[in-house]
Amino acid sequence: MAARISYVANHHRDYVAIPGAKVIAPVDPEEQIEVTLVVRPRQTVPELHTDRKLAACLPRERHYLSREEFELRHGAHPDALAQVEKFARSHRFEITEISAARHSVVLQGRAGDFSKAFRVEMLQYDHARGLHRGIRCPIQMPQELRKSVHSVLGLHNRPTALRHASVAGVKRARRPVLSANNVAELYRFPRNANGAGQCIGVIELGGGYHRSDLESFFSSLKLPLPKITDVSVGGAQNAPAEHSVLHAFMMVLNAGENPAKSARPETRRSAELAQCTAETTMDIELVGAFAPGAHIVAYFAPNNEQGIYHALTTALADKAHRPSVLSLSWGEPEPNVCPKYAALIDTVLKNLASVGVTVCVSSGDFGAHNGMTGKPSVNFPASSPNALGCGGTTLKVSRSEIESEVVWNSVFYGVRGATGGGVSQMFPKPFWQDNFQVPRRPSKSGGRGVPDVAAVADPETGCRIVVGGMDSVSAGTSAVAPLWAGLVARLNHAIGAPCGYLNSILYRLTTRANSDAILRAITHGENGVYQAGPHWNACTGLGSPHGDRLLEVLNADKSH
Repeated sequence: MAARISYVANHHRDYVAIPGAKVIAPVDPEEQIEVTLVVRPRQTVPELHTDRKLAACLPRERHYLSREEFELRHGAHPDALAQVEKFARSHRFEITEISAARHSVVLQGRAGDFSKAFRVEMLQYDHARGLHRGIRCPIQMPQELRKSVHSVLGLHNRPTALRHASVAGVKRARRPVLSANNVAELYRFPRNANGAGQCIGVIELGGGYHRSDLESFFSSLKLPLPKITDVSVGGAQNAPAEHSVLHAFMMVLNAGENPAKSARPETRRSAELAQCTAETTMDIELVGAFAPGAHIVAYFAPNNEQGIYHALTTALADKAHRPSVLSLSWGEPEPNVCPKYAALIDTVLKNLASVGVTVCVSSGDFGAHNGMTGKPSVNFPASSPNALGCGGTTLKVSRSEIESEVVWNSVFYGVRGATGGGVSQMFPKPFWQDNFQVPRRPSKSGGRGVPDVAAVADPETGCRIVVGGMDSVSAGTSAVAPLWAGLVARLNHAIGAPCGYLNSILYRLTTRANSDAILRAITHGENGVYQAGPHWNACTGLGSPHGDRLLEVLNADKSH
């Protein structure tokens, strides 16, 4: 007779259906799936966004944990791992992976058995973003796992992150297209540091890149092809759209049309793969151009909660490459994200900060409402206080100098694009924003202002990239995250120490008295709800970079 299993009631949302997704059938109970149990750590990492002493320390004065120290102090507790192993044996699940550093145990088994073990009903959904598995009721945690397991990932595999606008047709640019070298000069990136000795990780959730595009792009800049390493997460790989499909996609863009407007699902999904390929290509080209001496590691992962968790924790535990900067060019409006999952990813971002990794995240491309109806909403994970939220500007250049820089808010391909920004409903305002005019919080738990920094995002004024063998223009805040990641890699190289958790020190250094000393405040424009203005604003944060001045301040008193 089987032992009776007791459960812990779960009142949290574990699944948010994609608007417009339709149930087509129950999931086949015989289908083999992988489920990740996220186990609790030996001890939690201190909250860096509340650490006032850390904010007062320059990068070279800080002590971050090595990845080995992190695993030893904050990895999964052996007793928790043992309890999960016992649970797996009792349910005849196969253990395919155990990682203390990543706090995870991956189990494989029949969907029907997982459904019984966690008391969920699994359903197959159809949506333009792809067929996926969903669940209809909250996950019930077996009593035996209550003290050991924090989260269960993989019972559903709903596409989570939304693609931002990553490229535009070159004919969209009203002025001569800037090169990445031009942009680095305009933002005064440190000339005597190129990111050598640094590793920049880019998290990619679909698509891939063609080496021929990269060779053409870097050759045009008279730069050698950087060292690029692909890391497969959850079976995902560098899988770009075919050349013919990508070329056709870019031809449509150059004609000033939006390929995603096709009514046929197969065409929409083909356009989605091409868009993912364009974004991945852009990420690598921009990161490599802005930090030509750095090693680039592309972490390819499935676009779902489980895949994103594994991608971020793989970078966290990566002792072979040890990235010091991460670039994330994706996100999702906070109302579409389960609070428990947001808290889990926020913890991973905190863990990354504890080992000295700066995480640069795009703030979104659809203004203050973020493509949602009703109240304004910001993008997650840019809204995490452990992420450096990156907003967007429109850049006007005259005689190799910045003539003006305003909030990005324009129409392209018949769709209004504008920098994301506003106030989080999930995360409270951190102390380092206390002296800045963050708008009133929209909820009891919210208040963190987004973004933190900005740079050029307008497709009318973006920089040249190469996709599908064709000249293209970078677009959206998807281009800003890799720009800032490249700048941080250069700063790390010049300082000889990781900037790591940059948020609190940037706000401390960017006082009202010297706000233009290290960041160029964006004072004109709006993103649909919020207005730009001096100091911090909910469109472009503290502003765009003065790279050499930022280095000077972060590297102050080096002789002492």
